[in-house]
Amino acid sequence: MSGIDTFGAFVNKQSEKNPVRGRKLLMAAWKGFGWYQHRHPDHKLPESRQYLADFCNTFFVDGMSHMDQAVLCSLFTPSEFLHAFHLYPICAEMFSTFTAGAGSEQGMIQAAEENGVSSTFCSYHKVLTGAALSGVMAKPAAIVNTSLACDANNLTFRTLSETYGIPQYYIDVPYHKNRAAVKYVAEQIREARDAFIRTGLKFDEARFERAIANSRKTVELFNEISTYRAERYLPNTLTSELYEGLMCHTALGTDGALSFAKRLKEDYEKAPADHGIRILWLHSNPFWQKEAKDLLNENEKVHVVCTEIGYDNWRMCTSEDPYEYMAERVVYNPYNGPMEDRIDMALEMGRLMHCDGAVLFCHWGCKETCGGAELFKQKMEAGGIPLLILNGDGVDRHNASGGQTATRLGAFVEMLEGRK
Repeated sequence: MSGIDTFGAFVNKQSEKNPVRGRKLLMAAWKGFGWYQHRHPDHKLPESRQYLADFCNTFFVDGMSHMDQAVLCSLFTPSEFLHAFHLYPICAEMFSTFTAGAGSEQGMIQAAEENGVSSTFCSYHKVLTGAALSGVMAKPAAIVNTSLACDANNLTFRTLSETYGIPQYYIDVPYHKNRAAVKYVAEQIREARDAFIRTGLKFDEARFERAIANSRKTVELFNEISTYRAERYLPNTLTSELYEGLMCHTALGTDGALSFAKRLKEDYEKAPADHGIRILWLHSNPFWQKEAKDLLNENEKVHVVCTEIGYDNWRMCTSEDPYEYMAERVVYNPYNGPMEDRIDMALEMGRLMHCDGAVLFCHWGCKETCGGAELFKQKMEAGGIPLLILNGDGVDRHNASGGQTATRLGAFVEMLEGRK
């Protein structure tokens, strides 16, 4: 048993007896890891991705340390207006990933299932729900979530609102993508803003304008970076890919996200040409799994070029109105609407990034991704990009097979090498 597994087992045992003690242990671990990572960064990674790891840990720990100012949100919730209230957005995926990173997800999963949550429910949401129901997660200030992109969003946040007795602001995103839908969503964001103001919170207009400007510039930089990313190699890890997804969603609009984008561009400008196997990764990833890490982390011969939960927000939005700008990003997101929109975007990115193949990670409990897997495979391969359907779990160690991951990923890479 590894040190992380031992620590996780201890936290889970303590959390069951005394959830506040479990919470303190987790906070100590997250802060301790952040302290160590800041002083001993991974020098195999470029400076931009060292900064990325440092910022994301600080962003998360700051939120968890100020739960009376924290807002639980879905991954697709526009966060710029929350930054203007000096609130700390914490998405389900971020909380569950950091909890799994500490090897402590099992206690939360058990607590959720003991309270009636299905074993087939998305484990990202199951970990968050279990943390709330067990008392390990302290009471946040509010909840803001969109209807994207799955039933888990709609069920989890309603349950947590009832559990904590806190307000939930729900942003309904229409299925069809048009200007009427953008205006409809923009009005809901304004209503959520006004609801926070009525609670006595001060809306910092200057901070909001800065967040919107940061957001626009960050997305612009990611689009500029894509021209370099398509040809050059920059060391990364599966964890880096998840961090980048955080920068393109919950942290979008912060000074840190903009600083990362600037640093990443500088690193790519200096990066050498890429001669390895280039993989497009779709959905989340098993960042904790040794077999996946051994093959893909910091490996110039085979590596992930970009990930769907990052590039889904690279679209350049044109609305001048800041609320319509945020709404446009959600309405026109490839996760909204028919599955074909996601597939078309994946094909576009695969070609743009000169990818040799793609991996569709069918995270346990994600019914949308798992249900559309065969359609993904048919259309991607018809479009000239080989696709591996890889079953696994982004956070639950008990719901994944390392042997299967190693065998299937290894065979897929061998096939791509043969084609190249």
